[in-house]
Amino acid sequence: MSERTGWSRILEFVGQGAVVVSLIYVGVQVRQNTAAIQTSTSQEVYQQNQEQSLLVMESGEMAAILLQASQDLAALSPIDSIRYGRWLNVTLNLYEAVYANALQGTMEAEMAAGWLDDMSDLRCMPGMSVYWDGRRSSYHRAFQTAMDSAFAVSTCPR
Repeated sequence: MSERTGWSRILEFVGQGAVVVSLIYVGVQVRQNTAAIQTSTSQEVYQQNQEQSLLVMESGEMAAILLQASQDLAALSPIDSIRYGRWLNVTLNLYEAVYANALQGTMEAEMAAGWLDDMSDLRCMPGMSVYWDGRRSSYHRAFQTAMDSAFAVSTCPR
């Protein structure tokens, strides 16, 4: 074996080792990036939920609309019906975002599972079934299927 062939083999081995080390490094970076994205997404969902909750807590008017809707949905004024409908829309958009992020793996699994477990409870909200039936097609098909399944196991009367 010539000296040149020996060096070629050594350099080839070193090159292969560098490729392996690079792949390990990229794998670690991808894992860290995924964790950062999941944390960021979970924080965004939490913040959106907090903003919606604050709207109810800080606005006596919105709290009154939700209370009235829970007691007698038909008694809402036309303006309050619109506001309640928009509130339902924001709620469903939040759940759809959680569902999409859960499917994509861009949300912490435990947090997503808690939200998805609660999807069947949405049916218990006054007017949700009527709202969903009228606007179902405006949501992503996978989310439609998930909501239909969640509503099917819900124990609330429709």
